[in-house]
Amino acid sequence: MAIRPERPGDEAAIREIHLVAFARGGVEGSAEANLVDALRAACAYPPELSVVAEVEGCLAGHLLISFAAIETATGDVPCLALAPVGVLPGYERLHVGTRLMRHALAEATCMGYRLLVVLGHPKYYRHFGFRPAAPLGIECQWPVASEAFMVLELVPGALEGVRGRVKYHPAFDGF
Repeated sequence: MAIRPERPGDEAAIREIHLVAFARGGVEGSAEANLVDALRAACAYPPELSVVAEVEGCLAGHLLISFAAIETATGDVPCLALAPVGVLPGYERLHVGTRLMRHALAEATCMGYRLLVVLGHPKYYRHFGFRPAAPLGIECQWPVASEAFMVLELVPGALEGVRGRVKYHPAFDGF
């Protein structure tokens, strides 16, 4: 399995990953697929942080980290937002999601980013060091279950003195 940044020509396969991975009750996961398309069209993420898992020449998973900011009393603090992470059925046991996460977190850290937020399953994201954001003074721009909105310090101490509300890219507004 190769973990690599998205390349030109991967768009259709990435869209299919999210349509299938987020299908619910026979309905395609078009919201997630459309979100990726909108973020791509807006150049709303570092290209290195749109990451795919390639297994025997086929794309099996995709992870996207986009730009965000924490609105504080003294100004905006740049951060990143993780969403979505999609893995095709049948590839989960290969730990595709875990490998995508580890690669993306290492890349974001190497690129000098300091904070990453996610809205997702607490049990899963805790394995990567995410903590509930609310007790740390970080709120989501939407009403969400507090345990599902989490933050990760990519740099120890990055949250020191930071309190505020995360503002996602406008592409998320329709999500």
